[in-house]
Amino acid sequence: MDILSNLIGETLTFNQPSLMKKEFELVSPRDVLARMYFPKLFSNSVIIEGFDGKWEIKQPSIWRREYGVYKHGYHMPFARYVSNFWRTKGTIELPKGVRLNCKSGRLKKPFEVYSSIDELLMVYVNKFSLKGRTTVTIEKRSELIDKYPWIIMLGWYVILQNRRGRARAAG
Repeated sequence: MDILSNLIGETLTFNQPSLMKKEFELVSPRDVLARMYFPKLFSNSVIIEGFDGKWEIKQPSIWRREYGVYKHGYHMPFARYVSNFWRTKGTIELPKGVRLNCKSGRLKKPFEVYSSIDELLMVYVNKFSLKGRTTVTIEKRSELIDKYPWIIMLGWYVILQNRRGRARAAG
């Protein structure tokens, strides 16, 4: 399997193979790279399989604007995502104090991931169509993306949770 940095500039797509299941795939033009699924119907946690590993992302409480990243089967997070009150900015806190910054746009605005020195690493774009697809493009080579490939799926999870929050607020 390719390391993610080798996919710079390629458009990767998040697909939902079945509308009946809360399951998503990250697809490159050649391959399915990873799979993410909600283990229970109304679950706030997801399981990520791919990139030669298995991880879980959990929201400790619906009242908190943070998500923990766990090696599958473990009870202590090794990384986390924390957003501001409006969910427009966030930080991915990685092991050893490394941080990535995120900007989350509303509706047509992209979700972007930046290095700690503000270099754009990844851009997620919502495609408004009947299938509602989201694409992601890796903009810059980064050792962090290769070392922690689940970051690309964490960005998609944050987008899904932000959509869910807007749906709850509107309903």
